[in-house]
Amino acid sequence: MKQLELSVEKRLETGRRYVRKLRASGRVPAVIYGKSGTQSLSFDEKKFRMLLREKGQAASLVNIQIADEGSVLSTIADMQRDPISDRFLHVDFHEVSRTEKMITVVPIEFIGEPIGVRDFGGVLDISKHELNVRCLPTNLPGSIRVNVSGLKIDDIIHIKDLEKIGGVEFVDGDEVVVVSCKNVAKESAEVEEQAADTAGASNAATAPVPEAKETKEKESK
Repeated sequence: MKQLELSVEKRLETGRRYVRKLRASGRVPAVIYGKSGTQSLSFDEKKFRMLLREKGQAASLVNIQIADEGSVLSTIADMQRDPISDRFLHVDFHEVSRTEKMITVVPIEFIGEPIGVRDFGGVLDISKHELNVRCLPTNLPGSIRVNVSGLKIDDIIHIKDLEKIGGVEFVDGDEVVVVSCKNVAKESAEVEEQAADTAGASNAATAPVPEAKETKEKESK
């Protein structure tokens, strides 16, 4: 588990004009939510980008150092960016307690090349790229490693099949599919067959019905 450090200052003013000035000076407005209450903050954008590079894809904790007030342990809850400039517009943090379990998202790291892919032309079908976990902050894993080397065609790994991690509980159901190895040719044939059946049924339903001809019996003389 990574624990990163970020120095912040309290925001004593609010409003769009103030926030625009803040961003123009190279700082990012932020809010931290938690048991200590809601606090409006700001931090240096360049330092935050360095923090994100250090964090990478791993699940991490951020120790927020508030000027003249001490620190608060947190996770990054949300980040808003400008779609054109990619500048950070706002960041939300969520306070966590070192002594209380939290629920957060952890990325999955897939290890190895499946037998079904390497030897039989299959494809690795990833259903989950991250999972929800419950744990103490001190037990937070950076990632969940899933070894897929042994997967053959039609093999499936469910959450219940994952290797246990000390102090970590998977929140999602045991039967949730994480990853599988699929036969591409077989699936393509099934899709084509289903499409043909659907088209056939559609054509049958929309085919014109011949009009019934009215016939008259000849009168016998």
